[in-house]
Amino acid sequence: MTDQEIRDAALREFKILAPRKFNAGIAEHNPDGTKGMWLMTSEQLVDSAEEEVIDLWHYIQVLKAKIKEQDALILQLKRTIANKNNER
Repeated sequence: MTDQEIRDAALREFKILAPRKFNAGIAEHNPDGTKGMWLMTSEQLVDSAEEEVIDLWHYIQVLKAKIKEQDALILQLKRTIANKNNER
């Protein structure tokens, strides 16, 4: 996959998911229209963004751990297959 293809695929997915996610947030946090991001103070916006970054950090850490675990399993499977092939 080229960088341009990665970009295009990511943007297509974003255009689908972003409005759904944002609308779900509106329904959850501002269903009657009396709140909303524009009415938040700068400090509240920064605090909310920090909370989102913290959540993202934890998702990334779990994903890293899962990838490391899967890589170890793949290596183990490759070794098992190589050993089986060497026995023949």
